[in-house]
Amino acid sequence: MRTRSTISYGLLTGLAFSMMARCAHAQEPASHRVPPSPVCSAEQYRVQVTMQPTSEVYLALGRCFLKVGRPQDALDPLERAIQLGPGAVNSHMLLADALGRLNRDKDAEAEWQAALKIEPGSKQALDGLASSLMAQGEPEKVITLLSNAKRDESLAIDLSQAYHKMGQFDDEEQVLREALRSDPESDRLTAGLVSHWIDTSHFEAATELSEKIAKQKPNDLEAQRILFRTLVITGENDRAAALGKRLLAAEPRDEDLLNLNGLLEYKAGNLDAARKHLEDAVALKPDDYNPRVNLGLVIAQSEDPAGAEQQLEIAIRLGADSPQVYFALSKALRAQGKMAEAQQELAIFQQKQKAESDHATAVLKSTEAAQSLKAGDKQKAADLYREACVAAPTDAGLAYKLAMVLEGLGDAAGERAALEASIKANPRFALAQYQLGYMDFRAGDNTAAEQHFRATVEVVPDNAQAWLSLAATLATEQRIPEAREAVANALKADPKNAGAQDLSRKLGEQQ
Repeated sequence: MRTRSTISYGLLTGLAFSMMARCAHAQEPASHRVPPSPVCSAEQYRVQVTMQPTSEVYLALGRCFLKVGRPQDALDPLERAIQLGPGAVNSHMLLADALGRLNRDKDAEAEWQAALKIEPGSKQALDGLASSLMAQGEPEKVITLLSNAKRDESLAIDLSQAYHKMGQFDDEEQVLREALRSDPESDRLTAGLVSHWIDTSHFEAATELSEKIAKQKPNDLEAQRILFRTLVITGENDRAAALGKRLLAAEPRDEDLLNLNGLLEYKAGNLDAARKHLEDAVALKPDDYNPRVNLGLVIAQSEDPAGAEQQLEIAIRLGADSPQVYFALSKALRAQGKMAEAQQELAIFQQKQKAESDHATAVLKSTEAAQSLKAGDKQKAADLYREACVAAPTDAGLAYKLAMVLEGLGDAAGERAALEASIKANPRFALAQYQLGYMDFRAGDNTAAEQHFRATVEVVPDNAQAWLSLAATLATEQRIPEAREAVANALKADPKNAGAQDLSRKLGEQQ
């Protein structure tokens, strides 16, 4: 394994994961992007609605507003389309899309769910629902939704991102590897796996895969971009600079290529060329914080701390969160004599630097633990997961993985402590809630088991096994009507569930 080479400030602001985002945007599903503006006259559809107020015309009006980037105006006609034709899956999906663009993710979730009731298994609706859940900070629901689904490229990306968010890096890698075996030329999946390997410090594997797809697809900009970004991240500046110049010559108005070329020029000390490219990148995409961070660094080197301060503060407002950005801002403020403000930014830098270091340690220890577990060394895996949990005490996923290893070692007390730490970090972590309920049920503590099973079904209401476990707990306490209601929910989620069918029959006989 090669160690990470020194990388400048701007590169650390999400560069690895933006690699996958770039490819995702290039091949984004139609329901999640605004296509090139077509000839779309909202007024023409408005007139038609007054003459022919049908579901189809309202749907066309709503689609028109979405195509021209007016999601707020799309809401009313799409809602009317659903009122007139509630069984039309496209109306629900377009309304969900509009709500998602307006950051009304909970409402969007309900519409994606409605679409799935009409068209079960729709990959477009599953993709939209996964996006809404991730936007609400519910990666565990995405895992439940997609782990057993038949996945295409987009759904594999969705599931891998959910696993990453939960700290389940080995599961993330497995999903991406399986998907790439089915579609080895996918830019998005390749970018996802490369990002994963970079984040887990497997730089040689990331470079090898990047070079492979770039060689296979020499005329594919996105494939070449993956290699370019990987070379920049791993510090192979000479190779990166040569490739970057060639790509920028072919696509001179590509904001990402302008930014990365500007970054390389900054690192080489060519400040004039760097500033020109970075200013062009900012002009093309003013809401992207990455080129602003790099531009701020270049301006600071040009002895203009006030100009650097302006760019860095805008970058932070846009979402830049790397500790190095705050360090650079602190230096710019200090150069202007703003000592108190500089000290505040330095304190933020130190806080975020520690968090970043702890995260890196947790990722490394978790990766090593997964490898030990695969090798059959459960005790070593448990020790490594403990170290990961110390580094990241608020990571519910890591605590849960520790609990599962301890279960395999027969350490019930340690398993319970890890599970309790998991739900303390995230009370809505359904896997940990369910496992605690299972432990309580086996121990005869039905009150506690019921509490954990109810917490589980609140998060994942379509999980048949959780409802069945709740029903069994209630039946043990002779609360038959409540048990029958719970088992009915289990059968609603999975009508063919044999355990639920058997318990339903027994409860009927008992009543």
